[in-house]
Amino acid sequence: MGFRLVIGTAWLCISLWAGTPVFAQSKVVLHPTKGFLVLNDTAYRLDGATLPHSDALCQSDNGNWRCGEAAWQALSERVTRGKIECVALVSLSTSVSTADGAPAECALDGESLNAWLVRYGWAIIDNSSGAPFQEEETLAHQEALGIWRGGFIPPNNWRASGPSDCSVCGARHESIIRARERHQQNASGTNTD
Repeated sequence: MGFRLVIGTAWLCISLWAGTPVFAQSKVVLHPTKGFLVLNDTAYRLDGATLPHSDALCQSDNGNWRCGEAAWQALSERVTRGKIECVALVSLSTSVSTADGAPAECALDGESLNAWLVRYGWAIIDNSSGAPFQEEETLAHQEALGIWRGGFIPPNNWRASGPSDCSVCGARHESIIRARERHQQNASGTNTD
């Protein structure tokens, strides 16, 4: 009886030890519509690497393709391949809304996830002169990787920053105002009769 107890206890210990992972990876949850990932109940936004919105379409030689969905799928597949760790970047000059996710540098098995996304064309950098990952974005663009295939133009290059930057936008705005004024004149004219 004692021998069986010793063998049974040894077997149980070996079974428990063999089933224990070397490291415990927390589940990463992606929120494409909000633009961040959640790790250990903390939301992070990948600093310096902006993925397209999940329903974004990009143009290629063959027409539009679902580049936003493809970018988030690439991130999803990437984060399942190893241990991810994120370090929140704290700015003393600006406040950060935790609802938007803390800006962070994330690493997958020691490699920058932020830089990887930009290097393989699944994210773009911001438009500032000191933006990180400029070299990675240049290489992805030159090699037509990810969203850069088929002549992708970053939004900052075509979005108007104000009505004066876009003659079509200004004309449309003026047209709306004139239509509203005509409607108000017609409405006030019918009320005075």
